[in-house]
Amino acid sequence: MKKQTVAMLLALLLASTATVADEPEELLVTTLRTEKITIPGASFRRPADYLLQQIKVSNDSPDEKARKDEIMQTLRLMENAAARDKGTELALLADSRTVVPMKPDIAALKLARGNRVDTSEVTVCIKVKIVPGASNAAALFERLKSFPNSIKPAGRTAIDVSGNPELTIINPEQYREQAIKLYAADSRLVTSALGADYRVVTKGIDRQLQWVRDGLINVLIYIPYEYDVIPTHVTSYSR
Repeated sequence: MKKQTVAMLLALLLASTATVADEPEELLVTTLRTEKITIPGASFRRPADYLLQQIKVSNDSPDEKARKDEIMQTLRLMENAAARDKGTELALLADSRTVVPMKPDIAALKLARGNRVDTSEVTVCIKVKIVPGASNAAALFERLKSFPNSIKPAGRTAIDVSGNPELTIINPEQYREQAIKLYAADSRLVTSALGADYRVVTKGIDRQLQWVRDGLINVLIYIPYEYDVIPTHVTSYSR
């Protein structure tokens, strides 16, 4: 699927390079919080920006031109339905984690060969916005489920859900300062509680910001730092 999505993105870039470039970075939340992931004390939880579902649109008409025409007709139906529903948007995956809007002419999309003979397909995404403090997780999942079922595909086109709903986060680096401030507060709390005889030695606060899925529509954001608390008279040590 990676080769397919990359090909679609290249076609979109040729159609409207500036449109894609002007969009803020939107990334899939590809990691689920588990016991194997070490989360530092200074982390924070917030709603993701979108709930996203990948959709495979395929056609098995014997004629190649008919397959493309019917898939494009179906995509336009999806595009029109999303325009009527202000909370639903169509998108593409540029790679395994980057989400880009499907704004240029959909005719520029390149179709991939399906698993069966004389079958063409393309994978697109539908996404619904998560409004902090207002969105109901069950209602959002129901919207994702009902949207494909509301479309009557053209000809021999089929619309199939691919995988489970995923979360996306827009411009995650905007939260780095907040994560660092939380670490600083945590460090001050530790040294304040232990007194002047101890100090904190931190490692990894300059590491890349991380985020994991935490529940149905939330993400946990953090910097994977570590620190040691040592007596102030110690000038050199190793872990």
